[in-house]
Amino acid sequence: MSERNKIPITVQLLIIKENKILLMKRINTGYEDGKYSLPGGHVEANEEIRKTAIREAKEEIGIQINKEDLELYKVLNRKIKEGGEYVDFIFKVKKWNGNITNEEKDKCEKIIWSDIDKIPENILDFIPEILKENNSIYVPYNWED
Repeated sequence: MSERNKIPITVQLLIIKENKILLMKRINTGYEDGKYSLPGGHVEANEEIRKTAIREAKEEIGIQINKEDLELYKVLNRKIKEGGEYVDFIFKVKKWNGNITNEEKDKCEKIIWSDIDKIPENILDFIPEILKENNSIYVPYNWED
């Protein structure tokens, strides 16, 4: 009998304003530093996924998001280069309270608004994949068939 998988779960926030998305440039994280990512983070033990999204938005960019303003956009099942796997819940957010600020200057060099059609080249490799418009909510990434 095979061992059950203990895949880490994360939440990513696709924050959209006027056809632009919010990106954060990573520093001092130990993972893909120097690249842009979406706000988000790991789901903690006994934490409901939408609450993770709300917590991470407050911790990283200083905004308040209501549960009803979180739209589940994609579920990403990705294999990473270092040999691990992740399941990421990507929520689209178009409405929030407060001003976006960099609340984690030790992990984020800067925050930018990027045209959704012209994202930077130095971005986490799975982000262009989740931005593709298709009818599937499920996105397998970096798996060999």
